[in-house]
Amino acid sequence: MKTKSFSIELSDEAEVDFDKSYEFYFEDSPKVADSYFKQINLSFENINHNPKSFSIVHKHVRKYVVKKFPFVVYYRIVDTIIQVIAIFHTSRNPEIWNERI
Repeated sequence: MKTKSFSIELSDEAEVDFDKSYEFYFEDSPKVADSYFKQINLSFENINHNPKSFSIVHKHVRKYVVKKFPFVVYYRIVDTIIQVIAIFHTSRNPEIWNERI
């Protein structure tokens, strides 16, 4: 049985989320920023391997909790595309990412 192949696309807002977070960590420690970068990439790999296994939090939006960092990746699946709509710090107001959908 052939499994469906997915591609990941980041929204402009998700790219800004990542860039700001990475810069924040980099200012404090390039080593921590590198670890953050690796954890986000690992998150994308885990989502890509089994995108439907993570919980739906709003309509068709799912969330993946990033390991070792207080972030959540919010995404939706459209055909064979995983659309990342936010890489969101858990202390932020969730209504902000909710406005993106």
